[in-house]
Amino acid sequence: MQQFAVVVKEIRTFLTSFKIVRLLQPYQLHILFGALGLLFLEELLLQFVNSFDGINAMYTIFYDIPLHLIAFYGFYVGAWLTLIGGGIKYLPYGLWGYAFLALFPFESLTLFPIVQAAIYAVGGYFVFRYVQTSIGKSDTTSLNA
Repeated sequence: MQQFAVVVKEIRTFLTSFKIVRLLQPYQLHILFGALGLLFLEELLLQFVNSFDGINAMYTIFYDIPLHLIAFYGFYVGAWLTLIGGGIKYLPYGLWGYAFLALFPFESLTLFPIVQAAIYAVGGYFVFRYVQTSIGKSDTTSLNA
């Protein structure tokens, strides 16, 4: 875990050298969980909207207006910002939520969504273990000061 702490510290130093990262840093959890919520809302609406007009409206909202792409990349931006910011203790929950989202309708489970969910779940577990160690706790508390 000590090597991971060094990597996180170096990534933090590199990314905070950019002004846009420092500008977005206070909104890290909003970006992470807002994007996750939008992706979940899209999947949920796809399950319940059955009319042609509803599908057409959803296509306009999520693909013509690129709301799906904004949410997709927003999750990764939020994850990186949370990793380098003070809210790293919430990152495992975001990763576990994305693992749930990869499997969500729980229909036609093939190898790809299972492997994708496993990668995010294991990543969330290791970040959770990092946060629970003394190295992770000291890293988090030093950011909040």
